[in-house]
Amino acid sequence: MRYLPMSLALGALRRGQGIEQLLGGFEEGGRRGVRYVVITPTSSGVFYVSCTAVEDTVDRHGGLLYPSDDAFYPEDASREGARTMGTAPTPEEALELAERELGADPRWWVNLGVLGYEYRDFVERGRPLGPWQPS
Repeated sequence: MRYLPMSLALGALRRGQGIEQLLGGFEEGGRRGVRYVVITPTSSGVFYVSCTAVEDTVDRHGGLLYPSDDAFYPEDASREGARTMGTAPTPEEALELAERELGADPRWWVNLGVLGYEYRDFVERGRPLGPWQPS
């Protein structure tokens, strides 16, 4: 099972494990990129919601996506392309923030580290522009 039902997504966050979701491909200024969201719990009980935008190149690591890849926006380079969208005091509020601000879909959360498989599917489907809709 790749996708986390909401109960398992909330459970992972409550246990201190991050979750992530591929948001989709985009094109800007003649360059292609891909965005994804990560929700990261902290030991202090705060949940960080960040969006990462990286270059989407044909030769990318054999179809894998890594957070340390080239930042799409130069101003993000020192933070590996990630922009903190906000914080939340509860897992539920963090998920709501990701949905509201980034268009995350509650059906497509995966455990941290599984995003590479999502990206591989994205590549196999021709790197479509727009919101990612797994098949």
